[in-house]
Amino acid sequence: MTNEKSTGTKPAAQGQAAGLWGLAGGVALAILVGLGVYFLMHWQHERAVDDLVAERLAEQAASAPPPAEQGPPPATVKITQVQAQSMQQRVAVVGRLQEVRRAVIASEIEGRVVELLTPAGRDVVGGKTIIARVDSVWSKLAVEQARADLASAEATARQSATELKHLEALAARNAADPQAIDDARAKAEADAAGVLAYKAAVHRAEETNKRVEIIAPFDGVVSKKLTEQGQWLDPGTEVVEIVSRGLIDAVIDVPEQYITQVPKGTPIELTIEPLNLTITGEVVAINPDGSNPARTYPVKIRVDDREGLLKVGMSVTARVPLRKEKEYLVVPRDAVQYGENGPQVWMSMMMPSSAPGSMPQGMPMDVAVLFGVDGKFAIEPKPKIQGMNLSAGMSVVIEGAERLWPTRPLMVMNGQDESAQ
Repeated sequence: MTNEKSTGTKPAAQGQAAGLWGLAGGVALAILVGLGVYFLMHWQHERAVDDLVAERLAEQAASAPPPAEQGPPPATVKITQVQAQSMQQRVAVVGRLQEVRRAVIASEIEGRVVELLTPAGRDVVGGKTIIARVDSVWSKLAVEQARADLASAEATARQSATELKHLEALAARNAADPQAIDDARAKAEADAAGVLAYKAAVHRAEETNKRVEIIAPFDGVVSKKLTEQGQWLDPGTEVVEIVSRGLIDAVIDVPEQYITQVPKGTPIELTIEPLNLTITGEVVAINPDGSNPARTYPVKIRVDDREGLLKVGMSVTARVPLRKEKEYLVVPRDAVQYGENGPQVWMSMMMPSSAPGSMPQGMPMDVAVLFGVDGKFAIEPKPKIQGMNLSAGMSVVIEGAERLWPTRPLMVMNGQDESAQ
C-alpha cells in the first residue's frame, strides 16, 4: 500500500509545475508583444515628424532667394587723402651752435684786484656790468702828479710869455738884442707846448683812474674766470672770458654741390637736437675757403638764442634747400610701402562695376619718392594702367596695406574727416 500511494502523488506535482511554467511563458510573450507594438508606433510617429520637418525646410528653401556668391573677406585699414602741397626739397646738414662774439677781457691798468664781481656763468650787460675793481691808489696818485706837473708847466709858460713881452717892448725902442728876442720867443712857445703835453698827461691819468672798474664790453655770459681777488694785474692781464648772448650762430658745413643754393639772406630751418626744437634762421656769412678735404664750406645761420635757451656747442641739423619751392603730391610716410618693384601706395577706390553699397577696393600704384619733409613724402605716380592715376583728394591706405592684394575689399576704420587731416 505504501508504494502505490507514493507513485500516485508524484505525477500530480509534476503537472502543477508544468502549468506554472506555461503561465509564466504566456505572460512574457504578452509583454514582448506589447513592447514591440509600442516601439513600432513610436518609430512611425518620429518618422512622420521628420518627414514633416523635411517637407517644411524644402518649402522654405524653394521660396528663399538664391545665395550670394562668396568673395574674399575685407581687410581692415585706415586711409588718408593725397594732398597737393607747396614744398621744397632739402638736405639735412649737421652743425653746432657758436657764439657771435667771444672776448677775453683784460685789465688796462696795473694794480691789485680788490673785487671780482662776476664769476663764471654770470650774465653781463654791455657798458653796465662791473666785472672787477682794481685798487685805485696808484691811479689816483698818478692823477695828482699829472695835475702838479701841469700847474708847474703853466707857471713856467706864463713867465716865458711875460719875458717875451718885455723884450718885444724894448725892441720897439731899439733897446733889445734881436737874438735875445728870438730866444725868448722860442722858449715861450716851448713852454706853451709843454703845458699842452701836461694837460694831455692829466687827461690820461684821469682816464686811467676810471679804468679801475673793468666793465663788460657787450651783453653776454662769463664763460671763464682767469684771475682771482688779490692778484696783481699789469696792463693786458686777462681777467675773464665772455661769450655774447641775444643772438647765436649755427655753423654748418655745406657740401660744394649745394653751396650755390644758400646765398646770404636764405631762410634755413634748424632743429636743435638736445631741445627737440625747430626754428628758422637766416644765412649771414659764407666762408669762401672750401679747401678742406671734405670739400665743404662753413655757413653761418643766425638765430635768436631764446633768452639763453640755446647754448654754445649744442648740435643742430639744418635743412638746406636744394631746389625752388613748388607744388607736389604729398602723402604721409606710412602710406608708402616698399616691395620688389620699389615704392608704391595702395589706393582705396570704388571700381566702375561696383554695385551700390559695395566696399571700396585696394589697388596698388607705383610711385617715385622725390624727397621727404618731416613726416611726409613728396611723390610722383607711375601708373601702369591707362586711365588709372593718382591725384589730390584720392584716398590711400596708411595702415593695413601689408595685408592687401589688388581688388581686395576694404573695411575703412576711420572717417573722411579724420583721413583728410
